[in-house]
Amino acid sequence: MKNNFYISIVGQSNTGKSSLVNFICNNYVTAESNKSQTTRMNLIHEVNYKESKFFIYDTPGISLKNTDLLSSSMKNAYIKTLEFVNFLIVMMDINNKDFKYEKSIINLSENHNIIIIIVVNKIDLVNDQSELIKIKKKIQDTFSHNIYFMSVKTKKGIKELLDTIKDSSMTSNLNKKLESKSSTQIKLSIQETIRGVINDKTHSEVPYDTAVYIEKCQINNTLIKIEGLIVVEKLNQKKIIIGKNGLMIKEIGTKSRSLLEKTYSKKFYISLKVVVKKNWKNNYKFLRETGYID
Repeated sequence: MKNNFYISIVGQSNTGKSSLVNFICNNYVTAESNKSQTTRMNLIHEVNYKESKFFIYDTPGISLKNTDLLSSSMKNAYIKTLEFVNFLIVMMDINNKDFKYEKSIINLSENHNIIIIIVVNKIDLVNDQSELIKIKKKIQDTFSHNIYFMSVKTKKGIKELLDTIKDSSMTSNLNKKLESKSSTQIKLSIQETIRGVINDKTHSEVPYDTAVYIEKCQINNTLIKIEGLIVVEKLNQKKIIIGKNGLMIKEIGTKSRSLLEKTYSKKFYISLKVVVKKNWKNNYKFLRETGYID
């Protein structure tokens, strides 16, 4: 019988969480970008690793600048995972100079029976080895937990992290049913994949002001058929998403279909429309419909 490990990955925006999750899952399962709010909701990914099974909660990256309802729901999303997990990976950038956010996460989590691991990503950005040693020492002096220095880009240090979790005695047989394979989770994952493609193909304020809402999702053995809305806040953003002669939205649909067919090993039919919905990030009803608020 395989051991089950329930893992939550948290961190500020752009620390490489989604890239790490995609590497562990050996697939594109969550959006990657250097733009803020790449991940906006908790997504669950089930992974077989050697003789164990990992259930990975990919939590939203936190922006400390934005104060709208969407951002507030993202800041609180990781709290919901604490009752389910037995490992908390707190991920940060090697160039992080202020550890207030990471300390607050750890303080909140220490009352739970959870193993906390600090992961410091992007060590490949520091070319001066003496400077890297200084940075490592500062971080090691700040935290008393296990610390792993890695580069998701070069894959350095990831295996050591996964083996540590696998070899731990901190397993779980939680009776809580995970929804990783439910139609709801599939719908949310599809939304986030399409939004990730939009992030990659657009610029300026468009990614932050964009949401994807799947109105209809029909799943059968060989085909997943979806009808979705791309929601923006301004008319000029709608024009950017559609593109000249509809070229941009066609590219978004084509790229999304390619990624989703690889992820689910099924054919996809995707129909997307672009609508303007002002101030949607503070619209409670809409945020509930899209899955950003439970």
